[in-house]
Amino acid sequence: MAKKISRRSALSAAVAAPAIFTNNTRAEAEKEETAHSIGAGFQGSGWSRGPDRNLTKDLTPGSTPVRLSCAAQRLWYPTDKSITERVKEIRDAGYTSTGTSYRPEPRNEWLYCPDSDIVELKAALKKYDVEFFDMMIWTNLIHPDPVQRQKNLKYVAENIEAAERCGVRNVCACTGSCDPDYFIGMHPDNWTKNTWKSTVDAIKQLIRDTKGCKTVIGVEAAVTTNIDGPIAHKRIMEDVGDERCKVTLDCTNMFTVSNYFHSTEMLNRSFDMLGEDIMCCHGKDTYIERDKMLAHLVMKTAGNGVQDYETYLVRMSRMKWPRTLHLEFALDKSEYPAAKAFVEKTAAKVGVKMYS
Repeated sequence: MAKKISRRSALSAAVAAPAIFTNNTRAEAEKEETAHSIGAGFQGSGWSRGPDRNLTKDLTPGSTPVRLSCAAQRLWYPTDKSITERVKEIRDAGYTSTGTSYRPEPRNEWLYCPDSDIVELKAALKKYDVEFFDMMIWTNLIHPDPVQRQKNLKYVAENIEAAERCGVRNVCACTGSCDPDYFIGMHPDNWTKNTWKSTVDAIKQLIRDTKGCKTVIGVEAAVTTNIDGPIAHKRIMEDVGDERCKVTLDCTNMFTVSNYFHSTEMLNRSFDMLGEDIMCCHGKDTYIERDKMLAHLVMKTAGNGVQDYETYLVRMSRMKWPRTLHLEFALDKSEYPAAKAFVEKTAAKVGVKMYS
């Protein structure tokens, strides 16, 4: 089992670069423990820009199989076929896990469909051994307009209730931005102490508003927000202080120019710090365009960037129960078979079992 690391220990180990606040010493930045210094603690790892040529990877696999899902095989409420037929299609496509995603409009049909449909859903999932692992939401939990913020939080609460009804473990959510137009937009106030407080308050409200639900909120990192790495993940869980605040791990969303060549270290730090609080993992890749004068990071499917999938799969295989690796961000659905084949080939190479 991964060793738990407190945020204070993490800060001591991770903040090796100059303090994020130019007028503070490193010790003063650590002492303040604002959201900004915590979030920057991951980025201030002390790694060089280039790769560590002496890095030795521990690729000893565990015994836990990894489930696989795909953004092209989401389990939206079907209208053109039966629920059972849709679940079978997902299994026949070679996936043992599935999720779904909803924006504020239209509403999540799983919330208000007949009880008989939920009975059919659970029976079909059991019959074909498919896990309905996640309902992803896209909205701004900390929208600067308080009225809009409450509308957004109500929408998230509804999706948590829908997930609970379907027996789904996790609702994935980025925390949001001070940008009023885009929920993960860069904004100068995203890393202030007040914004961090708003983030904690929003998650606490969601947990209160869905009291009695077992479904957790799996916070997802985005480097443009205050949840930009494993230290920030650890901090938000500690500050919320509730077992229903967990992690959706997406290390691709943590990449910057500074850590671009340190995927292995990022993955190990994330699994070491967050351990069994990781509910599921996202499988995509990142690549810096070679012909751009300014750094242009683009998202690609698994196997087309710098993400260390050998380490990723090995660390997933050491967890207590099977987690899902969710393939996403193809420009076209036709890209997913190659991404799936890459993951399966990599798993076989390092001795990781894929759930079948």
